[in-house]
Amino acid sequence: MNATGSVYVSGYTQAPYGAGPGVSRFSLAPDGAVGTRLATGSGAVNPSFAVLDGGALLAVEELPEGRIAVFDPWTLDLRGRAPSGGSDPCHLLLLGPSVWAANYSSGTASVTPLAAIVGTALPAGTTPEPPVLLSHPGSGPVGGRQAGSHAHQVTATPWGTVLVSDLGADRVDEYSARSLVRLGSAELPPGAGPRHVAIKGEFLLVAGELDGHVHVLRRSEVDPHDGAGHFWKWLFRTPLAASAAEIAGARDFAPSHIQLSADGTRLYAAVRGPDTLVVLDVAGLDPAGPAAPAVLAEVACGGSWPRHFAVGNNKMYVANQLSNNIAVFDLDGSGLPGPAPVQSVDFGSPTCVVLG
Repeated sequence: MNATGSVYVSGYTQAPYGAGPGVSRFSLAPDGAVGTRLATGSGAVNPSFAVLDGGALLAVEELPEGRIAVFDPWTLDLRGRAPSGGSDPCHLLLLGPSVWAANYSSGTASVTPLAAIVGTALPAGTTPEPPVLLSHPGSGPVGGRQAGSHAHQVTATPWGTVLVSDLGADRVDEYSARSLVRLGSAELPPGAGPRHVAIKGEFLLVAGELDGHVHVLRRSEVDPHDGAGHFWKWLFRTPLAASAAEIAGARDFAPSHIQLSADGTRLYAAVRGPDTLVVLDVAGLDPAGPAAPAVLAEVACGGSWPRHFAVGNNKMYVANQLSNNIAVFDLDGSGLPGPAPVQSVDFGSPTCVVLG
């Protein structure tokens, strides 16, 4: 498949996290290689996560008083920004007319109309309405990381809800996308620290940042006959290393992003600390008799502290935050990355890669 479009990279611009350019757009060669830098956004502060949707590039600005910024996807000119309603937003999504954001330090999710961010005209003397805040406080057993809730990701489901990963409370809360009411939560083992999730049919895969495992839960109907709703049942977990002992003995072991392959048979994961990319076989997650994922491959990430990655064009694009580079890997016919990157692109403190 030939690649078309662009590659967007965003990351930190301020100490103590980094000193990069913020957000840039690169050309994409027909073979999927990253080409020339074509544009850089002006004025973006710590855009640690971005999405391309609705004819715009949206990014959080990870600050004590967090913001959501919207950019022209071609020129990266700023179209508008608005408060995220909390501290240190680190993830967002556009769902219908609204932008959902995860405010890490304040532990809340926020919902803001996109029109309020891009500067829709308001009557004289009025100000935009503040975002709606969603909060379900909790805590966990890991000292220094789980004293309170830490919202880390917002994920839309195919059935009309939004999942909010709460690293601090060992939960993935589920909200109605329409009413914004919390419907329930997927409970993780104490100390798991859920960060990012992936949805495979009725299965939920969760990266545990604090315990170094991928957890698998299953969505089950309370009563299939009366539509009473569903609950999440925890099934098993798989270490993102050769063994759980390797995780226990590591000084740092912090999974970041996870993503399913297009056919749903592989789960890609990045792990900071050992600085690895891990591929799990998840083809056995079958409703008739689910089997735990198994490690298929583990390779060095081509840098340090792989914060995020994107998969496409038969390649994997890895944002290595502390080594200031994007490492590009070829994926073979089985969807596995090669032993070393085929390209490395300099970029200051990258934290997110988006394929356009």
